[in-house]
Amino acid sequence: MTKKEMIFQAIEGLGYTPYVDDEGDIGVRYQMKNIFFLTKEEDEQYVLAVLPRFFEVNEGEETLTLAICNKMSREIKLAKVYIDQTLKSVTASCGFLYTDMESLRINVERVLDILGMMRSVYKKTKADFMQ
Repeated sequence: MTKKEMIFQAIEGLGYTPYVDDEGDIGVRYQMKNIFFLTKEEDEQYVLAVLPRFFEVNEGEETLTLAICNKMSREIKLAKVYIDQTLKSVTASCGFLYTDMESLRINVERVLDILGMMRSVYKKTKADFMQ
């Protein structure tokens, strides 16, 4: 079974309906968010899940946004939160290694939970910085 098939099966096993996007990555609608599992490196037992552009950066708030992203990346295990190259939106990703189907399933479930909470944590962190 290929890595892509394993990820697809893990997502289906959690009760969600995965799909393959135009770039060949696996997407899933989770808590009204589109999360993508990048599958380019077929030979590696590494998976990268991405929640793209989940928050827009207001003009003049780039420095604040960088501070928020830094704090979130430090505090949330597995997560990296960053501003995209245009400095207009915030993206989050989670990468993990797996050894077998069971560890893949467990990690997919955990990553969905982590990426599912990103907007809420971002808003709370921003509010904390504003006080």
